Parts: sequence; structure tokens; C-alpha cells
Amino acid sequence: MNSVVLGSTPLLNLQLPPGIYQVEAIASEPGMWYNTNIIKEIQLHAGRDTTVYFQFPVMVKINSIPFHAQLLNENRLIGLTPTFIDFNKFQGKELFLEKTGYKSSHFIVTTSQPQLIYLEPLNLTEHGEENNSFTYSLLHTRIKSKFLFLTGSVVSHWLAFYFKNLADDNYSRYLTTGNPQLMQKYWNNTQKYDRWSDISLGVSYAFLGGLIYTVLWH
Repeated sequence: MNSVVLGSTPLLNLQLPPGIYQVEAIASEPGMWYNTNIIKEIQLHAGRDTTVYFQFPVMVKINSIPFHAQLLNENRLIGLTPTFIDFNKFQGKELFLEKTGYKSSHFIVTTSQPQLIYLEPLNLTEHGEENNSFTYSLLHTRIKSKFLFLTGSVVSHWLAFYFKNLADDNYSRYLTTGNPQLMQKYWNNTQKYDRWSDISLGVSYAFLGGLIYTVLWH
């Protein structure tokens, strides 16, 4: 209470002056990865008894062999094994375990009992070509995805700047030349490079959007 340890529940007949207090309860559960706690703010009034209850969620321990696998739900990272999840939140949902060099494993949360999943090593002979393909690496390696989006954004933005300079240069020549044929040529080039500049800028924004999405949600 207010960062002062009072003891273990149930605590009865505490004598406290009226006021606002912050009460924190930390569940006593085995395992160094369990750190769930609940914080409530209460107000005590003179001459009135106050009772505070804490209802902790039912936690399920998820572990894997080997450990430190990614636990995901709907492509969102929950944590790295071993970890605890809220049984009521994930009951009936499909979870996935992924770790480099091992086959992905999936299961549905149906019980609050601890889950231990054995991950099967990849057969490099059978899956070597698939795992080494660019598409597989792009979809399963977030670092490569981020690098691709960043590179694409920089290159396409530079191209937009380059084409814009060409358009401006042709427009300047269009304004200064007195040859009708050259005027038509410079005007057509101005329009052409302007279109390419706009297209390159749009592609750059698309890559930038992909980079932001990858960083924030993946």
C-alpha cells in the first residue's frame, strides 16, 4: 500500500486514517517469468469499513524445447518461451510457435495446465531450397523486410528527385529556345519526367508505409 509491503492476504482489521491509497497486489506464483500484478486506487472514509478484493487471471505457462521460441497469435508476437498467457483471453484461440531452424508448431489453448511443446528440427535436405528462397526469407525474416522497405523508399525517393530535376531542366530549355520543334520536344520531356517523378514519389510513400507497418506491428 503506497509502496509499503503490508504482508500476505487475507489482511484483516487494518487501521488507516481517511484518505486516498494506492493498493498493489502481486500474485504468488512459481516461476521467474510470472510478474502479473494488480493496482487499485481506493478512498477510505472516517467511520466506514472498506473491503478490497483482487481477482487474478488464470495464467497458463507456455514453454518449448528448445526454449526462446516466438509465441504468436494472429501474426502478433505474444512473447518468447517460457512465458505466461491469460487463459481467459486466449482460450479456444490458435497459437503458433516459431524458431529459426525448426518447424512451426501450432496448438489451441483448451486447458489452463502448463503446456510444453517440442519443436521439430527442419530437414535441410527436403526443405533447403524452400527455406533459402528469397520469398521465404522475405516473409519470415523481419530484418530483411525492413531493409527492403527502407532501401526501396530511399531509392524511389531519389528517383523522384532525379526525374523532377530533368523535368525542370527541360522546362527551362522550353522557355528559352526559339525553335518550335525543340519547344515541343522539351515540353513533352517536361511532362514525361513529371509523370515519372510523381510515380516514383508514390512508390516511395508505399515503401515507407510498408516500413512503418513492419516496425510498429511486426
